[in-house]
Amino acid sequence: MNMKKYIIYIYKILQLILVACVTLLILSIGFQSHDNQEMSGLFSPILVAIAWTWFISFPLLLIVFISFFYSIPPKTKYKKLLLSLHILNILLCIGFYVFLPSPEPCDTAIMENHYMKHKDDMLELIRYTRSVMDDSCSIELNYRNGKIVELYASRKNKRHRIEDINSQEEIDSTMAICGISPMEHDNIYRKMQKAGVIGIEINNKEHTVIYETIRSILLYKWYGVNRYQYALYDTKMTAEEKEQNLALHQFIFYNDSIVFESYGGYPGGRGFPDKDDWDNKKVKEK
Repeated sequence: MNMKKYIIYIYKILQLILVACVTLLILSIGFQSHDNQEMSGLFSPILVAIAWTWFISFPLLLIVFISFFYSIPPKTKYKKLLLSLHILNILLCIGFYVFLPSPEPCDTAIMENHYMKHKDDMLELIRYTRSVMDDSCSIELNYRNGKIVELYASRKNKRHRIEDINSQEEIDSTMAICGISPMEHDNIYRKMQKAGVIGIEINNKEHTVIYETIRSILLYKWYGVNRYQYALYDTKMTAEEKEQNLALHQFIFYNDSIVFESYGGYPGGRGFPDKDDWDNKKVKEK
């Protein structure tokens, strides 16, 4: 085999590997996505990585792009295989996006209406969770589609976080770090359902930071990789906290002790699309 044929052979192998890697990437993201918006969101950090490593990624993407046109018409077995992979990638993207659930978007008005309807249930959820937790403990418990997707418990120097739940015993042992029994866990879940939330982040620790007000987080809704949640402060927040909540696009300052939050799971997350309208409305009301 002369040098030219050898280079062509290596290039063809590289084409197949790159296109197959795209297939595996689409499958991986598609199967771990809970909805089509999360699928779109999970591609975002990949696009950021491609942009940052353009000197490597762009030549590789160019090879993938050229390989599609090179495979037409598919006259050889190699071209048929290459074209089949490209078609499979297109069908996978369309299929996942069509068949994955489409979540309802969220905005400030929706969160306000939900809070007004369930504020007493939210306060009762926080009160009960703290009452069954041991002192100096904190817990973070998030559900998605009725299943726990994240559980974190801490007690002084002991802490445990699980994201891939393997058994009920693992859940019970993690909750036990905070002194929460399986029955109490069930009660917390029922109170979460009554309050219309799918996650909590609550602590029973002593307040040691004078410039930071103790707060509880109640997760209201997922939208792709973005999460909409309520931050309920035990007392009125400090002037610094209020200024931050007014300035950042991810926060809606509802009043001195309640903030609506929207966090993206990737750089440049969604935030509140109607924040400016809300802020202007509050200014007019004053």
